[in-house]
Amino acid sequence: SSGTTTSFQEQRATSSSMGMLFGQQAGRRTPAWLGPLLGAEFFKRCADHPYLVKNERNHYCLDCAGEDDAVCCTLCVSGHRNHHVVQIRKSSYREVIRVAELKAVADISLVQTYVINYDRVVFLNRRPQAPQHGVKCVGPAGACRECGRGLVDANFRFCSLSCKLDGMVSDPNLTFMIDPRRNQGNSGSNTEDEGEADDLPGPSDPPPGWISYRRRPRKGVPERAPFY
Repeated sequence: SSGTTTSFQEQRATSSSMGMLFGQQAGRRTPAWLGPLLGAEFFKRCADHPYLVKNERNHYCLDCAGEDDAVCCTLCVSGHRNHHVVQIRKSSYREVIRVAELKAVADISLVQTYVINYDRVVFLNRRPQAPQHGVKCVGPAGACRECGRGLVDANFRFCSLSCKLDGMVSDPNLTFMIDPRRNQGNSGSNTEDEGEADDLPGPSDPPPGWISYRRRPRKGVPERAPFY
């Protein structure tokens, strides 16, 4: 029995060391600001500007990640000039971020995107799910590899940024770091993708000029009946 116990302890130590190794490797494939961003608390009232009507702290400075002033309100953003500041929004009471603001600084491939108010967004953290009784039904798109939430599109593997971050521990092929060589090689295709994703009208990006939402064209210029 002592030999069995020793063998079990050795396997446990080996798996623990492998987990630490995978964790260190995942850290090299993750921007330094991602962890603090996912752990930050948003939409609290700003103590520095209590007189503002809308003083909720819904912005995050990636250059100041981990510091006390990284989460800021609209007026505090002026103190982060020349910094990369992103805006956090809410959907279903959960924090989301626009893909257009994040894709230039992080590889968010395989993370499920959603269109909310004409903006394509991703969820920061996994969302709680109702307890499942019996067999869980999963759609044809599959489920998130980490939390099991059903996905909308089969091209994705994770429902949030945090789930992809957790999945990186066991999958060395996942990364949040952008390969500059890939961006140079796909410069033409990126322009097309941006045009498809970012030209949608919405509150944050009002369309220039007047856009008609008529379902049917006008009948034409009305004509008077001839006089007899």
